[in-house]
Amino acid sequence: MIAIAESDAKCPVAGLRGAGDPFAFFEALRVNGNRPVWDDSVGAWLIYDWDNVAAGQRDESRFGNAYVHATETLKQIKGGGANITLSQGADHDLLRKFHLKLLSPANIERYRVNHVVPIVNAAFDRLGDAKRIEAVAELSDTIPPRVICSMLGMPHDDVAAMQRLLELNHEIVSLIESGYRNEDQRERALAASAELNAVLLPYVRLRRDEPADDFLSRVWREAPDFGIELDEDKALGLCRELYFAGSDTTVYGIANILHTLFTRPGVLERVREERGKTVTALVEEGMRLLDVVIFRHRICIADTEIEGVPIRSGDTVFLINAAANRDPAKYGCPADVDLDRRAPTDHLAFGRGNRSCVGAQLARVEMREVVEQMLDRYPDVRLDPDAEQPHFEGFFMRRMRPINLILRD
Repeated sequence: MIAIAESDAKCPVAGLRGAGDPFAFFEALRVNGNRPVWDDSVGAWLIYDWDNVAAGQRDESRFGNAYVHATETLKQIKGGGANITLSQGADHDLLRKFHLKLLSPANIERYRVNHVVPIVNAAFDRLGDAKRIEAVAELSDTIPPRVICSMLGMPHDDVAAMQRLLELNHEIVSLIESGYRNEDQRERALAASAELNAVLLPYVRLRRDEPADDFLSRVWREAPDFGIELDEDKALGLCRELYFAGSDTTVYGIANILHTLFTRPGVLERVREERGKTVTALVEEGMRLLDVVIFRHRICIADTEIEGVPIRSGDTVFLINAAANRDPAKYGCPADVDLDRRAPTDHLAFGRGNRSCVGAQLARVEMREVVEQMLDRYPDVRLDPDAEQPHFEGFFMRRMRPINLILRD
């Protein structure tokens, strides 16, 4: 049992009751004084304090990203081409600059107006006169895939097609969860990748030949200005990663933000009353507390040490964002929702350094729009106390589900 120091008595470690709660395990690691811990069950070093996790994400001279030695099969699963996740060195720097231009603040505002707001509106309109909903199925599962499809100039009104695209991405997530080691899952991920390519490629070709006012057309139009020689395979790879990162992670993020809003004492009342900056603070605290990407895989590419613990080249390292985001040395009362927390974006939910999420602002916009419209349309919305209560789902990427809500009496 871990003793809680007297100074911590006002800030108890608030776990999530039920199976799948990882936070008690993360807190138990802290008795090691931030020294990395080897975990035989996953074959990796666990790094869990804020400073060392942030440093590990920034330092690719010691810790290469999970795809630094990617096989051709793994590249195929991830979409290949101009894929920002797969790229290394100067190629990665160039692709990152290109993505940041495409996802600049001015462009994000255009995407918000032209894609996010209409799709969020439509999702709420589909609820009709419903008095009770399960918000993960009705909102978080449906909105982000449609936003990305809309940005890519693809039709997004086919419910079955949107669900299938999400299922295909989940197959690839399952391979990542296995540490890329599960042979059966690798075959399913390969099949999912091929199906995703078959869906996306016609639109890649269409926007090359018939440009319009959408993200995919901008990719074709603006890539040459960055010195990127784009062919359809590279354009497909870029779009595959956008769809993967921009849909799945935001699907999980919306669920976790809604959980934070409806389950933490006093949060709903304050956000409902104040709105504005308080909604922004809710999104940041929700992402910090219930980090979607629980850990990042890294490969040690040079012998090193952390806190006196030697780590050899070739070892796998798990940088545990979810633990770092509750590091008591970094945050006051780290397990609590603090809507007045100083520097609210100073968390690791979107990563640090040259591999941080280029689509973070788009994800934030979608989460804020869902909360704003929820409160606009349903002033008395609340968690349904008589329905199944939320619990964690997933391993590598996690969300709280179900989120059963009473919309109105």
